[in-house]
Amino acid sequence: MKGLMVVVYSIVLFVLQPFACIYLLLRARKQPEYAKHWHERFALYLHQRQHPSPLRIWIHAVSLGETRAAAPLIEALYAQSPQAHVILTHTTPTGRAAGQSLFATYLADGRMSQVYVPYDTYGAVSRFFRTFAPTHIWVMETEVWPNMVATANRLHIPIHLVNGRLSKKSFRQTLSFYWLMGHAYKGFNGICAQTPIDSVRYQKLGVSANRITVTGNLKFDMRPPKPQIEEGRRLKRFIGNRSVVMLASTRDGEESQWLSALKYLKNFFPNVQWWVVPRHPQRFNDVSQLIEQSELFPTPVVRKSMLENLSDGEIQTQLAQTDVVLGDTMGQMFMYYTISDVVMMGGAWLPLGGQNFLEPLSIGKPTLIGPHTFNFGQITVDATKAGALLQCHSMVQGLEIASNLLNNSEQNTLQQHRAEAFCLAHQGAVKRTLSILQP
Repeated sequence: MKGLMVVVYSIVLFVLQPFACIYLLLRARKQPEYAKHWHERFALYLHQRQHPSPLRIWIHAVSLGETRAAAPLIEALYAQSPQAHVILTHTTPTGRAAGQSLFATYLADGRMSQVYVPYDTYGAVSRFFRTFAPTHIWVMETEVWPNMVATANRLHIPIHLVNGRLSKKSFRQTLSFYWLMGHAYKGFNGICAQTPIDSVRYQKLGVSANRITVTGNLKFDMRPPKPQIEEGRRLKRFIGNRSVVMLASTRDGEESQWLSALKYLKNFFPNVQWWVVPRHPQRFNDVSQLIEQSELFPTPVVRKSMLENLSDGEIQTQLAQTDVVLGDTMGQMFMYYTISDVVMMGGAWLPLGGQNFLEPLSIGKPTLIGPHTFNFGQITVDATKAGALLQCHSMVQGLEIASNLLNNSEQNTLQQHRAEAFCLAHQGAVKRTLSILQP
């Protein structure tokens, strides 16, 4: 029965392939990167790409968050096994760009290959395995593909789900397709779960308890890149005595929510510069236009990309003349967080599940988040209980709390200490995870 379900699934995906091309073309209208590297998505390679290393680890990190989470694990892997070769795959251009930025050294010296993950058809997945011949497979967090797992099982290649998390919403969706996804989850040789709650949900999907280990969250072990910290401090000096409130990783609709609330609370922020960093690059122009059209600010929006090739004096002039900076560069989130005095993390002011708030906490930034955090359920509970994260029921409340933090240096300092202490207390997931994977 299991084999029949995978066959039916594979036939359906094969039939839908022309629609995948249409989807890519539509996405490319706003994000041109979707028009590139189509041959990789269909696993149509020109030549064999099997690396001579006996340890070839396929790490699948679907997008930006998963790629960042993989960074400390990959660094530890190379420290332990310098001869390893990593095949890094992504689904989104944002993930690919993050990988190119984070792992530029490994890509340049040949210790890493990077391609898009193939569509999960039987033919494409088989071609990928023949081309790259992985000896181990580590799937980051949530993106589980039945043919990938089935092919690994058939070829007796160990496959693990790493930094695994399963929100209540995702769990319910997976149960709806249990006839297919249940077999996929049970095909993992092991699952490294973030929390005990995730472990219980995997067991309810039929995974044996002895295949699951709670290893914690790899994102606690991320090391802020020093060049970004230094660049953030440099830019902060140019801003002068103004405070900076950062709207980080915002999603569609959240900037409108912020602007609507700010109409009534603008007087709470007399000496503040706002930095807005949308989650997805295809929205940069739309967000800039939205802010300009709000007429809340007398000065034009300055885009971070405009500052790239300016002298220090020119940068200082540009920053002195604006109330809003649009963060329109990729792979620089720690630079943006360093500039901030308060971070309002996006993705949770609307029912979108939240974004990774551990990064600003890790460098001691007072961080606020909205009510909709179902993708980060347990860690949100833990962080708010420890006082490290401030969860708000609305954007209005978030702005009020941000104003209070800017005007209360004692409370601001307390939040910084709580944030750093919380992250420090939860480190160690990389070591625990590698002990399970044993490449």
